[in-house]
Amino acid sequence: MKKFLVLLTAALPLVLSSCSTPPQKQAFQNVDTSALIVKSLDDQTCQVLSPTAIAREDQSRLLDQAKTFSQHQTAVVILENYTEPQLGPEFRDRSVTLFVGLRSLGYEHIVFLKGNGATDPNGLVTLADYN
Repeated sequence: MKKFLVLLTAALPLVLSSCSTPPQKQAFQNVDTSALIVKSLDDQTCQVLSPTAIAREDQSRLLDQAKTFSQHQTAVVILENYTEPQLGPEFRDRSVTLFVGLRSLGYEHIVFLKGNGATDPNGLVTLADYN
């Protein structure tokens, strides 16, 4: 009986830790000061925050303007009004056009973040990171 009790006591931390909540997604830290930072307001409307602030535009017009920027290495897309707890149809609907457009412009590193109304991407939750 004592051996069973010792085994049960040893297994208890393993059982309790396996039932814990999953870790939080990683907070983003921008290390590329020349990164293109785009705020996606919905599946059709975006706004460039950096390197040069541009008023709200249709996604296709924004991508046309992004061609003129000198750096094409990192693009950060902040998805405002994003409601999914995990990546799903809403993420796909909002990100595919931007991802394909930014890749075709030569952006090598594209990060999608969950917005919270802030204009600074640092500290926002990373939804997807494509290198």
